[in-house]
Amino acid sequence: MASTARKYDCFIFGGGLAGSVLAHTFSQQGKRPLVIDFPGKSRCSQVAAGLINPIGGRRLNLIWKANTLIPFATNFYRSLEESHQVQFYHPRSIARLFASPDERKQWQKRKDQAKYQPWSAPLASLKVPQEIDISNEEGFAVNGSGYLDIPNLVNAIRSTLASQEALIESEFEYAEIEATQGQVTWKNRSAHYAIFCEGHLATTNPWFSFVPYKPAKGIIGTIDSDIQLGDTAIIKKYFLLPRHDQTISVGATYNWDQIDEIADPKGIAELEAFLERMLGDRWKWSSIGAGIRPATAGAKPVVGPSPENPRILSFNGFGSKGANQTPYFAQTLHDFIWNDKTLHPDVLPSRFIKSTQAAPKRWIAVRIAQERVLKILKPGDSAIDATAGNGHDTLWLAQRTGENGCVFAFDVQTEAIKNARQRIQEANCSSPIHFIADSHSNLSKRLPEDRAIAAAVFNLGYLPGGDQSLITRPETTIDALNQCLDRLRPDGILSVVLYPGHEGGNSETADILKWIQKLDPTLYRHEIERHPTGIARSPYPIFIFKR
Repeated sequence: MASTARKYDCFIFGGGLAGSVLAHTFSQQGKRPLVIDFPGKSRCSQVAAGLINPIGGRRLNLIWKANTLIPFATNFYRSLEESHQVQFYHPRSIARLFASPDERKQWQKRKDQAKYQPWSAPLASLKVPQEIDISNEEGFAVNGSGYLDIPNLVNAIRSTLASQEALIESEFEYAEIEATQGQVTWKNRSAHYAIFCEGHLATTNPWFSFVPYKPAKGIIGTIDSDIQLGDTAIIKKYFLLPRHDQTISVGATYNWDQIDEIADPKGIAELEAFLERMLGDRWKWSSIGAGIRPATAGAKPVVGPSPENPRILSFNGFGSKGANQTPYFAQTLHDFIWNDKTLHPDVLPSRFIKSTQAAPKRWIAVRIAQERVLKILKPGDSAIDATAGNGHDTLWLAQRTGENGCVFAFDVQTEAIKNARQRIQEANCSSPIHFIADSHSNLSKRLPEDRAIAAAVFNLGYLPGGDQSLITRPETTIDALNQCLDRLRPDGILSVVLYPGHEGGNSETADILKWIQKLDPTLYRHEIERHPTGIARSPYPIFIFKR
């Protein structure tokens, strides 16, 4: 529901577990957030098991800051339960069974360490149904564990936000968000800050393009079984988690190759093989789904300001640790923004910035694009100028490829081709250039079939000094981009300068950012170089690299 008031303390873009916990934390402390979220955009919070497991992973490490995060989280959820009169957090013990000899060795190293003592116990201390024979298994019991009923918690918070006119169910585009040093605006609304809680969708966020998210698809389902696990979950690579509604959650797979929310047959088969080992044939599927975790290296979230603009912040990257991490870091982010407290350096987005080199004094998108392309393009290479325009890009591409290389320059306007030819002649450039008066969407038809491309350059918008009603269109641009990727050699670069500031530019920018999100991460990686001012209408380049 849209609010009639237009000023807020912050925008929260994304309304899954992270965004909901953050909005609740801020509201409880007198702040006025506005959550912008489109239901169904990401299903991760709806399918997640919400497992809180202090000792996780194949290496059996005690999770980071367990002694702080888990008690804080459980107290947070208890407080929510009191206000809503609904139980969200359900304590469970865990029987952790070794899935490999390596896990057994790891535990031998860890079990006597003092920090593990409060969180572990002998396996024999647990009650496990007789139908599940673990007499020949080795492992240990995990204390202080449980699970969060994430869908019900998120729905409860969203209901409260809606009643307070603090929730808008809407998609958003980055180009619609304008961040200056003084405020952030979005669709005629203003706030002091914008906080992004987008999950894996943050891979295309221009303010945090340097964060190396590694999205991972996970399949999680629920089953019905006449075997009652009581209050004990079982983990042996995968987990069996008894729920409050008498069903059992089972999961979870990890798939870094197929980044979609489809429960694929291979992942389902993994879980079914596990179920047959543990339960025989005494189970049946109740539901099954897939979500994408916004995983980061080290299982630590991305919390804090963008280096470009302190009014743009991230609250993201919690992955499978969201249930135990989000309450604590929601409070620390509140205190960072409004109480001048510091954030832990291990969660700051800036930790991923490898280079401290300052941006050029005069930040020009096309110049940034040129510098990046010239790091890859070499003499003798072939290149594409997909928007010849007045010939500026055609010239520097030709100067680099040289007499043994080749540039293919496309433009639909004869005026542009004429201007580009003249610029090349005036520069006395003798490198081979093929000017093609045609749409770049036909480039595959116009290029030699066996020609691999080292670089392709798109400078979108309209012809400077020409008819501004003649602009590049997203449908033909994306068609051309796909064709360029097909022709791009390994380690090649595709450069696109976006112009969200002109009529038609916003929609083209939004469509291209969506297109990037769908690229296969095993084949391509991308970077977004947002304008340092944060002004939404400013042009900026994106880069796609073929692995």
